[in-house]
Parts: sequence; structure tokens; C-alpha cells
Amino acid sequence: EWNSPWGKGFPGWHIECSAMAMKYLGEQIDIHCGAVDHLNVHHTNEITQSEAATGKKFVNYWIHGEHLLVDNGKMSKSKGNFATLQTVIDKGFDPLAFRYLLLTSHYRSKLNFTWESLQAAQNALDKLYKQVSELDKAGDLDQKYQDKFKTALNDDLNTPQAVSVMWDLLKSDLPNDAKKATLLNFDQVLGLGLGNIKKRSAEIPEEVEELVAKREQARKDKNWDLADKLREDISKGGFSVEDTPEGQKVS
Repeated sequence: EWNSPWGKGFPGWHIECSAMAMKYLGEQIDIHCGAVDHLNVHHTNEITQSEAATGKKFVNYWIHGEHLLVDNGKMSKSKGNFATLQTVIDKGFDPLAFRYLLLTSHYRSKLNFTWESLQAAQNALDKLYKQVSELDKAGDLDQKYQDKFKTALNDDLNTPQAVSVMWDLLKSDLPNDAKKATLLNFDQVLGLGLGNIKKRSAEIPEEVEELVAKREQARKDKNWDLADKLREDISKGGFSVEDTPEGQKVS
């Protein structure tokens, strides 16, 4: 730092952000995102230098994301708690489960990442996919739920409330085709891949039926290893089997 006629001076490494923004987006930006740790210095300097250069308001809305914590602490390689999206995938999670987890926390709130919280998000996403797969073709949007969804997003991007509206829609007594259409509209914002989910078939293929019958016999014979192996084979065929007091339930 050094003294200047206008006060304390220091290198303006922030200048490239104003330069790139103006080159690609113009002299004024509607929404500017960034992490909360850039609030006091970096973004303040962007405003100062941009508005000094153009005489125009630089940004209409600032969206500052809070920190992502890991086990209530900072993520760092030295602490051994450093994770990337590939780490999530390598542990068998759908990367969209991480997106779902982020959506359940407001961007201005700190989010504490744990593998338990990610597992809960994965379970919720699996439940969502199962319910969507049971819906018919999309029909007409439901305006009431669409308005609720937009109201949540317009309230400082309140994604937790938007996710809540999504679940309320699924639990509602609306026709399935209206639910499907409205959910697909929501997913243009949420990005959870709901449009890629196929409707579940009510028919169980003959080869899966045969595996279920073999598993039933294996259970009667108390051959638990074979029963577990057959459960895996059924799962590879896209079906799951649950043991109930009434017998095996396939879905």
C-alpha cells in the first residue's frame, strides 16, 4: 500500500473483472453473483472503478453466496476434509443429490456439508424420482402452484421454499398430468433432471418374475447367500424386492 492524494492506495487487481464484464455483458449488469468473502473489498472496488469509468450504476442486484462448511469447519487439503464433485461420484452418490442438498439451503446461509446430509439428500432425490416416474404424460400447468413457486424464488431466491412447494404439489390432489407439467416447469429452475425420468411400467418382465420365484424358494430353503445374490440380479434388471409379512413385494 502507499499514500496518495485520495487516501491509501494499493494494486487494483480487481480491474480485470470490470474489464471482462463490460466486454462481454455491457456497462451495466442486472445480477452479479459471487462469494460473501468478496463483499468488502473485491466487489466494492468493482463498483467504484466501473461507475467511475461509465458514470452509470454498475449492478442492480448482488447475490452473495455464503460459505460451504465441512463438518462445521473450513474445507482444506491440510485438514484432510477436501472433497470435489468427483469424490461425491466415487462414493456412489448421484451428483444431482449434491445439487438437491444445495437447493435445500438458502444461498445467504452457511451450509454444513456432511456425508450424512448428502445421504439424506440422495434419499429425498430417489423418492422424488420414484414419484415422478409414476406420473402420466404432462398436461396443463397448474397456475396456483406455479405462482407459489415463483413467489418463493422472487423472495431473494428462496430455493428451500421452492423445494417445499414442489413436494406440496406432489402431495396435492391435482391430476397426475397437471402435476407432471408443473414439475417439469419447476425443473427448468431446479435442474434435477425430472424430464429424463420414464414412467414406470406396471408389468414385471418374465425373466424378473423367474428370479423372484427362485429367490422365494431360496428363502424357504434358508439359503440366504443365494437369496441376496438373486436380489442383486433383480436390482440389475431395474426392479427392487422387499420382504414383507405377506411375502415378496416387487417394484
